[in-house]
Amino acid sequence: MDLVYKAAMLTQGGRAGSVQSDDGSFKLKLAVPTEMGGPGGGPSPEMLLAGALAADYEHSLRHIVRLDRLPVKGCYVEATLSLYKTFEETFKMALTLTVHLAGPVDQVSADALVQRARGISPMLELVKNNMTVHLAAVLDTPVTA
Repeated sequence: MDLVYKAAMLTQGGRAGSVQSDDGSFKLKLAVPTEMGGPGGGPSPEMLLAGALAADYEHSLRHIVRLDRLPVKGCYVEATLSLYKTFEETFKMALTLTVHLAGPVDQVSADALVQRARGISPMLELVKNNMTVHLAAVLDTPVTA
């Protein structure tokens, strides 16, 4: 196996702290959400995770579209990450990715594409046994000039 990329991040202060890349290209102050007793007003680790999972998944989907020369004219992914407290006082997460596709694609093909992308997304592979993942394909009307 060949190393493709390595990311290194530094954190300080936990949920109310900050996170930054070791090369200084990314720095962000975090905030505890009001739903968790914090002041809100900033991103939470769950927001960052939802964004990262959606971006990785969309990239995998676009990779399949390119390789197979599918008639998809555009797409975007909406991610919703939910955090649940169990009866045992532990936490579990659930992720919903809604994929919006534009182009002459039927629902059956869109659903198959969404499942194929799940199979090659390295981040979804990472969470597959730790998080419930729901996928949905929505056909958008393509924009005409």
